[in-house]
Amino acid sequence: MFKGLYSATSGMLAQQRRTEMLSNNIANANTSGYKEDQGSIRAFPEMLLSRMESDSFATENGNRSFTKQNIIGSLNTGVYMQEMKPLFTQGNLKTTNQPTDNALIEADVPVNEETNEKAALFYAVQLQGGEVRYSKSSTFSLNENNELTIHGNPVLSTNGQPISVASEDFQISQDGVVSENGQNLGQIDVRMALDTRVLAREGNDLYRTEDNQELPSAAGTGEAAYSIKQGVIELSNVDVSRAYTDMTMAYRSFEANQKVIQAYDKSMDKAVNEIGKIG
Repeated sequence: MFKGLYSATSGMLAQQRRTEMLSNNIANANTSGYKEDQGSIRAFPEMLLSRMESDSFATENGNRSFTKQNIIGSLNTGVYMQEMKPLFTQGNLKTTNQPTDNALIEADVPVNEETNEKAALFYAVQLQGGEVRYSKSSTFSLNENNELTIHGNPVLSTNGQPISVASEDFQISQDGVVSENGQNLGQIDVRMALDTRVLAREGNDLYRTEDNQELPSAAGTGEAAYSIKQGVIELSNVDVSRAYTDMTMAYRSFEANQKVIQAYDKSMDKAVNEIGKIG
């Protein structure tokens, strides 16, 4: 009886995590460059049940006892949310004509032979403590030092330094070269993750590598073809309609498992308070 109770409880917990993931996707549907999370629900290993019993057979020297095993069948032990993984497909583009909006467009990137998924390109930014993080956001701004930043974190150039401008009257070429009044101010560094499984999401649309090793640069290497379009932002890749549909399904599944637990609760209540009194 209790095995079914545990299975239903694990189903509720998995659907709760899925609902939280979908809620976060919907909340960031209008966040520039946001990549929606996808979750995979897996089953725990199944248990093979068998019944052990003794039997005997007659021999010349009398009865001989032995133990035999009767297979009952397999029992599922529940489900769990195995992982949440960002989907790094390109979002739709929107023209804003704002010089601080700069969409990173992937034209031709290599495919990981192991996962059969495309590599992902990112802007490299620097945190206050000097750590390097990666962002898909196409919304830039200027800080108090007139440095190009994403969410307050300076955007790094190919020489590993922030890029400073005098005003918002700057230009960014398709290969990421920042210029103002004809002066070259540096080239925006673009990093490539050939295996996106090594990335972990942080706040403010930032990513880091799980082993804290920096991603290699794709600028000028020829390993990936990309362009930066100034005055254009990349929208999130969240499909809001599908997210709402998935959330409804998750809620229904949660509700079904909840009813199973309620049924078990009533059965145990009867077993304790009614059947137990007969004896």
